[in-house]
Amino acid sequence: MKTANHTEVREFVFQGFSNFQEHQLTLFVVFLTLYMLTLAGNVIIVTIIRIDHHLHTPMYFFLSVLSTSETFYSLVIIPRMLSSLACLSQSISLEGCGTQLFFFLGFAITNCLLLAVMGYDHYVAICNPLRYSIIMNWRVCAMLSSLVCATGFSLSLVQAVAIFRLPFYAIYNFMKTENHTMVTEFVFQGFSSFHEHQLTLFVVFLVLYILTLAGNVIIVIIVSLDRHLHTPMYFFLSMLSASETMYTLVIIPRMLFNLIGLSQPISLAGCATQMFFFITLAINNCFLITAMGYDRYVAICNPLRYSIIMNKKICVQLVWRACSIGLIVAMTQVLSVFRLPFCSTKVAHFFCDIQPVMKLSCTDTTFNEILTLIISVLVILVPMGLVFISYILIISTILKIASAEGRKKAFATCASHITVVIVHYGCTSIAYLKPKSENTRDQDQLISVTYTVITPLPNPVVYTLRNKEVKDALCRSIGRKFS
Repeated sequence: MKTANHTEVREFVFQGFSNFQEHQLTLFVVFLTLYMLTLAGNVIIVTIIRIDHHLHTPMYFFLSVLSTSETFYSLVIIPRMLSSLACLSQSISLEGCGTQLFFFLGFAITNCLLLAVMGYDHYVAICNPLRYSIIMNWRVCAMLSSLVCATGFSLSLVQAVAIFRLPFYAIYNFMKTENHTMVTEFVFQGFSSFHEHQLTLFVVFLVLYILTLAGNVIIVIIVSLDRHLHTPMYFFLSMLSASETMYTLVIIPRMLFNLIGLSQPISLAGCATQMFFFITLAINNCFLITAMGYDRYVAICNPLRYSIIMNKKICVQLVWRACSIGLIVAMTQVLSVFRLPFCSTKVAHFFCDIQPVMKLSCTDTTFNEILTLIISVLVILVPMGLVFISYILIISTILKIASAEGRKKAFATCASHITVVIVHYGCTSIAYLKPKSENTRDQDQLISVTYTVITPLPNPVVYTLRNKEVKDALCRSIGRKFS
């Protein structure tokens, strides 16, 4: 958009330490040395805490999480600063700047809150030493670290979106070099082809959304409250339910507003943010389901060593790794997509999915399509393969059980999980691994509905309606409330 001698800014340039031109080499060496020491120190802390079982305590657990967060915090800022000092890179795209600001604020706030949590841990250890192991159990530690992370990145998202909704302008003599206008926002076409059925779709999707939210919230609450469910399997289930809840929050509310005509255009930064969280949580869900499959494999194939193999530290690490993989892949995908120039504003979809946004680019997107395919194969087929291998081993072990009752009980413990696996991986595979689409836009959107609206629903339904332990826990909780 052009006004007088103003043109909309698409990238920023860091001035950095330009006032210290003659000392830049010295600064580079000093900062690089400090950076290497910081990285080495934090990696050493995390490694030692993981290896030495004497350090498997809440205090050192929080210290390892803080060291990990500090490592990512420094990775967000210092490498670019060093490259700027070495005169290798001084400009950053609008999307890149938004991403850097988001992660900088997210990790900075997370670090502050982790220090507060560590203070609480010391308070309990000194003021309530006899109850320390009860109060600061592994479940509370995992929940505190997850809550801290979620709070940090939620506040970061609010701040980053607030800033990058502002228009940025540079003042100079504008020279037109291309025959298209720079895109600054997108408009979702949504279900515009189903205009006469939009109210029906709104009611159907709203009901499914409420059921999904209610079911997942019930699972998280029940698993937290009932001590009978304080096992690795239900810990992973509660993490999956929490992730599914956030996953639907990223997409469905805006889709519902679009169906009743209340939608507004979404800024480039808002679209990138939605895509980032969608990818992060979708991949997180894939790997959490894989972790649940591994848990079932250990429970059935190595029952005597189950409590040793699936200890609290391993469970927390599996969840953390699932989340980390999601964050890294999402960052890679979003940066690759939003470095493209866009010539059109109409997204043929109801949210910022990868393929529909790439189709709006003015340039060749072959590289991005190959990258997307490779990532899809790695984050869908690899976890799915691991789950199927687990179940081949599980079935072979179950078939060796002598009694029919024992075999039935063993199969029952896996029934809920395998149902979720089939629905989840079936829908995502159809959506992302099918050949280049020859479907119409409406057909592609209906396929997308399966993994954004329908897929999150079977998880709470299967685990609440078909799982005896969860139903018993729910009955106990209701009984306590009304007794």
